[in-house]
Amino acid sequence: MLEEIWFENLPVKTIGRQIRCFKKVTSTNDLAWLEVSRGSPEGTVIFADEQLKGRGRFNRSWHAPKDAGIWSSVILKPDIPIEKSSLLMVIGAIAICELLKDKFKLDAKIRWPNDVIINDRKIAGIIVETKCIASKPEAIILGIGFNINLKSEEIPPDLTQTITSLYMETGALIDQKDIFRQFLMYLDNWYQKVLSKEENEISDTWKKMSGIIGTDITLEVEGKTVGGKVIAIDLHKGITLKTPEGDKVFRGENATLLRSKKK
Repeated sequence: MLEEIWFENLPVKTIGRQIRCFKKVTSTNDLAWLEVSRGSPEGTVIFADEQLKGRGRFNRSWHAPKDAGIWSSVILKPDIPIEKSSLLMVIGAIAICELLKDKFKLDAKIRWPNDVIINDRKIAGIIVETKCIASKPEAIILGIGFNINLKSEEIPPDLTQTITSLYMETGALIDQKDIFRQFLMYLDNWYQKVLSKEENEISDTWKKMSGIIGTDITLEVEGKTVGGKVIAIDLHKGITLKTPEGDKVFRGENATLLRSKKK
């Protein structure tokens, strides 16, 4: 089990100044909201060795067995309008991609809007949950599921072709403490760019890591499928597809990417 003392004096400005570690939880996001109600400061991170009811977008379940990954949530309180809360999901994915490329030389990419993939297999997912007062978020919870030492035999049968982990990609067990410390430093660095309103840098990096423009994809939107070629992506407006019926724009909160075909 990770211990809070291991993260003391972490060289960060916001994210990771306070860490709370648990052996087993239903959901780290639920615990994070509890911490918000108790007045925990911005940047507080909740980590669990095992998560029984982790959730992703659209309340999909997230497979999070014991000691196999980074199952965590971060309390954030940026002074941004609610429509820009997706920036936090974006920087979470960027931070993981950078870490995987810098430390492991892995060709990680962002699959629109919130997954990190290697060779078309998901290694991490990011979600944001928001509660607002008037038009401003009271707090935003950034939830992170990052497969570290997950082994192929631990993956449910229906997910074996779509999921990967650092262990599966490198063939070596990874020091969770080290990788979690580094991830928090990468994430904090990008969060400072949110606070200093460096949105263009965030957007440009996200687009480069996405690699989706020009590809043919299929989206699921409110129970229906829509296919087309990606001609543009935007942090706030969403994804623009060229379809037989003309150009159409879809936002990330009500659409999910089913599959894509490389150019």
